[in-house]
Amino acid sequence: MSLIDAHCHLANLSEVMNLPDLMEEAARHGITRFVSAALRRSEVDFYLKYPFDNLIFSAGMHPNFDECDLDIVQIDHLAYSKRIWAVGEIGLDRGNPDIEYQTKAFKENLIIAAEHGIPAVLHIVGHQQQAYEILKNHDLKYLVHGYAGSLEGFELLARLDSVFTISSRILVDDKLELLKRMIRHGRMLFETDIIQYYVKAGESNPLLRLLDVFETTQKLSGQTDEALLDMQEISAKHLFGELF
Repeated sequence: MSLIDAHCHLANLSEVMNLPDLMEEAARHGITRFVSAALRRSEVDFYLKYPFDNLIFSAGMHPNFDECDLDIVQIDHLAYSKRIWAVGEIGLDRGNPDIEYQTKAFKENLIIAAEHGIPAVLHIVGHQQQAYEILKNHDLKYLVHGYAGSLEGFELLARLDSVFTISSRILVDDKLELLKRMIRHGRMLFETDIIQYYVKAGESNPLLRLLDVFETTQKLSGQTDEALLDMQEISAKHLFGELF
């Protein structure tokens, strides 16, 4: 088995845990590739200083994370110099009342992705219709991370060239139909969204949570391990190409 954690924050996690040791143990359990997101300048610096062969990273202006100190100039430079595989995570979040600022930043980040011909990693919490109206104007590939909203919102975002990540947020009874629709959509990956703030007391390796995500997805969906892994690989090839 070869699993991809398609959305995590490993530079952030490295501030409180020994990342190489965690990744080595994860590899022994079949978690072999990581798609990480930088939300702060210090995280970008980490990825540039300590590259991993099995890790790619994106950077963007998060719509609802106070510690995010990235700006458009830096993101544009990272894209121009081919340091990032995608712009993000970017989007709209109903938890932030300043929708005007969010919308402006969202559009600016998407323009950078379009200018450099790279995908965007999306964080959409509420405002699905408004996000869709913005996104449909760009001919981009999208990684929709951790979506757990309405079925109607999912169907909107699925009209785009989108790959969705399955997270623990939808591995619950009242999100079962959303899980099934993601799988029927056929373009899906798995994620932990792990960041230092989510590590539980006494947890030795939070990267291993991906195993639970995969196993629970299999049980709830009724799909075989082989079918899920095939969908993962097809989706990864479509989105990441030869980056791994």
